[in-house]
Amino acid sequence: MDHSLCQWLRRTLAPLSTPLVSCQEARPPWAIDEKQFLSLCNRCGDCFRACPQGLLHPANRPEYRGTAILGTPILDLSCGQCSYCGSCARACPTGALDLALGRQIQTRVRVSEQCQARQGYYCLLCEDACPRLAIKVTQQGVQLNHMVCDGCGACGLACLHGAITLERHPKTKTEP
Repeated sequence: MDHSLCQWLRRTLAPLSTPLVSCQEARPPWAIDEKQFLSLCNRCGDCFRACPQGLLHPANRPEYRGTAILGTPILDLSCGQCSYCGSCARACPTGALDLALGRQIQTRVRVSEQCQARQGYYCLLCEDACPRLAIKVTQQGVQLNHMVCDGCGACGLACLHGAITLERHPKTKTEP
């Protein structure tokens, strides 16, 4: 093929190869790199059924329609805490979830202004709930140790005021 034609095709088709939409929710903690994940995941649902806490659901936001993201597993910590049992990865037939790569932190804690401790009220619910002791309530409010936090969701479940949310975070490997 002519060199200039190849260059034109590369410039023209390159934007099409990059997805216009990216997944906004967290993936299961054993998910591999997103690009590889999307190419390997066959949307079989085995990981959904294997999760003993029922925390995995298919990605179904309207903006995912017509993309490779639709139907892939996302981690929903709004109604439960991830125990990192690995059942989802053991059930995955394609390798999109891989125990050998180690657990990947998928979420990070965000504390809003609604936080009672930030407003000067006595509240230790999130601190008491954190199994990793990553949250400390002080006179200055809530201090988060992101180096210790594994994004399990326990603090968000414990907060009665809805002040704690878990947001998708770039992957960080933790101990297996």
